Amino acid sequence: MHVSSEIGSHTPRVESMRAPLAYLFMIREGPTYSLGDLAPECELLSQRFAGEFWSYGSYEADVQIGRIRLRVVKDRSRIRAFNFLRFARRVLRHARESHSIFRGPIVVTSYDPFKGGLLALCVARRLKAVFVCEVNGVYGSKDNFAHVRTAAWRRVRLLQMRITGSYVLHRANGVRLLFASQLLNFVTLRSNTVVRQFFALTYTERFFPGPEEPIILAAGYPFMRKGVDLLAAAFLRIAPRYPNWRLVLIGHLIPNQLRALGIKGRQILALPGLAQEELAKWVSRCAILALTSRSEAMGRVLLEGAAAGKCRIATRVDGIPTVITDGVDGVLVEKNDVDSLAAGLARLMDDKDLRQRFGNAARLRVASEFSPTAYLTHYSEFITAACKAKDHVSQ
Repeated sequence: MHVSSEIGSHTPRVESMRAPLAYLFMIREGPTYSLGDLAPECELLSQRFAGEFWSYGSYEADVQIGRIRLRVVKDRSRIRAFNFLRFARRVLRHARESHSIFRGPIVVTSYDPFKGGLLALCVARRLKAVFVCEVNGVYGSKDNFAHVRTAAWRRVRLLQMRITGSYVLHRANGVRLLFASQLLNFVTLRSNTVVRQFFALTYTERFFPGPEEPIILAAGYPFMRKGVDLLAAAFLRIAPRYPNWRLVLIGHLIPNQLRALGIKGRQILALPGLAQEELAKWVSRCAILALTSRSEAMGRVLLEGAAAGKCRIATRVDGIPTVITDGVDGVLVEKNDVDSLAAGLARLMDDKDLRQRFGNAARLRVASEFSPTAYLTHYSEFITAACKAKDHVSQ
C-alpha cells in the first residue's frame, strides 16, 4: 500500500494557525502497520508545531497532516535490521538534502535511546538542531528482560542497552521520562539536561464504555514481562468459584506461549495481537482490565481501560502507580504475588458496585489528567525548555 496525499480531514484547529513553536523532525522506530497508528499524533502536534514524522512499516506513505508531513518507509525484508538500515539511509539522505529549507528552531526527537536514538542524534548533528529523547521502558530493571531465557544473555542485553543508552542520553538536550526513578541502575544524566516527567500519548478517544460481561481482559507483549503467566495462575486458582467468568488474553504469540508452558483451562481464551479498533471492542466488553507486569514504565492499556470506564487491577511496579491510585480508581497488588492477585481478582469479581466505582473514577481521571490536550501542554513546554537550554549553552 502506498499513501501520498494531503489528508483534509486532519486539518488542525484554529490554534494551529499561530506560528509554530518549532520544527519537529520526529523519528519513531517501527514497525507501523496502519496510517491510523501515527496520524492522530501528527494531527495533535500540528496544533503547536510544524515538521515531519518518520517511521517504517508495512506500507509506504508520504502524507501531509496539518503542518506535519508523515513519511513511512515500507519494509522490504523479513529481517528488521535490514529494514532499519534502509529507513536510516532514507532519513539521513533527506536531512542532508533538506537542511537549508528549515526555518526557526529545529528539534529532532526520538522515541527511544537505542537505534532510533542514534539515528536521531546523527540527524540533529547534521541539522545543528536540538535533540530530545523519550524514555519509554524501565531499562535498568532486570525484570525488563524477563522474556529473555538465559541469565547470561540478559546480562549481555543490559550491557548493550546501557552502552548505547548512555551514549545517546548524555548527548540529549532534553529527556522525557514517565516516572521519576525510571533511569535507576541504567544512566545518570548530565546536570544541564532538561528533564521532564509526563505520560505517553494514548489515543483514549478510541476507547468507549460498554455493558460489562464476566470477562477479565489482559493485553500486551512480551508474555513474561507482562506477567501473563502470573495472571493465568491466579485466575485458574479461583476459576472454579466463578464458572461464568472468562480470562481473555490478547497479545503477540500469547496462544503459543500458553501452550508451551502447559497453561490451559476452558475459561481461558487466548488471542494473538489485534488491531486497536478490535482491542477497543474487547475493552468495552470486559468487567476487569488486568496488567500484572513484572516491569512496566506506564502501561497505555491502563489508560485505555480507564477511558472505557473499566475497573483496573495491576501490579505496584515502576510507573504503574502514576496511573492507578490503589483503592481510588483501581487495585494494586505486589508483583510476582499470585496469592494477592487471586484475592484482588476475587474481590472485584464479587462486587459489581466496587467495579463501577473504580471504573467511573478512572474515567474521570483519564479525562482530566491524561487527555491529548494535557499531553500537548506538557510536550510543548518540554520542547520550548529544551530549545532555550540549547540556546543558553550556545551563547
